[in-house]
Amino acid sequence: MIVAPDVNSLMENGLSDWLNSQADARAKAKEKFYWTGGGGIVVGLLVAVILLILGAQQFAMFAGIFIAGAFIAWAMHIRQQMINALKQGMNGAIAASLGIEYSVTAFSGNEFELAKQFRLVPGYDDAYFEDQWHGAINGTDFLMYEAKLTEERGSGKSRRTVTVFQGIVLRFQFARPFLGTTLIRREGFKFTLFGDDKSFDGVTLERLNMVDPRFEAEFDIYGNDPVEGRYLLHPAYCERLLALEQEMRGAKLSALFSQGDLIVTMHTDKMFESASLSADEDRAGLAKTIDQFASISQLIQLLNERPRG
Repeated sequence: MIVAPDVNSLMENGLSDWLNSQADARAKAKEKFYWTGGGGIVVGLLVAVILLILGAQQFAMFAGIFIAGAFIAWAMHIRQQMINALKQGMNGAIAASLGIEYSVTAFSGNEFELAKQFRLVPGYDDAYFEDQWHGAINGTDFLMYEAKLTEERGSGKSRRTVTVFQGIVLRFQFARPFLGTTLIRREGFKFTLFGDDKSFDGVTLERLNMVDPRFEAEFDIYGNDPVEGRYLLHPAYCERLLALEQEMRGAKLSALFSQGDLIVTMHTDKMFESASLSADEDRAGLAKTIDQFASISQLIQLLNERPRG
């Protein structure tokens, strides 16, 4: 089992000095954040009042809200830039202590293309990726990042942006060899919404009946090799998947065995938010991120058991 670092050891190994060196930049970012956001609200109100006095009532509210919103958006950008810089240093220290890599920015690859092909994630209009971790945990190569997928709904004044997925995308090399494709989704997912209920861009899957009735009641399982699918998802393994959502406090778990990898997607709250504009919150944020990553590493090891003899 991977041994997660503790806050004190990270701080003593240089992170505390680095955070202290960021004190001025953090203070300036906090000041700009409040002045820009607060100033934008004041400017927006003034513009609205002036337009009302000039008789342009129909434009007053719109102009005031637009100007205030623009300033607030810029203030949030200033804040996020500073937080990202701090996260890179703090989460990067966690990763370095484990011999892996971390980046605030993330880039999807073949794992996300497979997640889309087999509909582990819903349809979307825009995608945002962040907090990428990559490396090897006890010899198992893995890649994990957070994804936020949004969709535009409605039209005109009722048009709005809706988050359809917020959670993790995880890919790691599976210990047991397999050649086919096996798909696991929460029960009730309707493939028929997409036409042929067993075809995924040229890959045909059939529904599999599993030996564990509790697992079969919770999930829909499809595959193109029934024998292999049952081999991969034996009862002990099903227990681990059933406990996964509860352990991670997630929802709507989906998993795909494909091309030698296991790909997992799961709806979660935002994770790995170690940084803030307040230095007093550094230790708590760092500890929470360490715990979250420790849960991910434990998940990888539990789901990647060695081949049975």
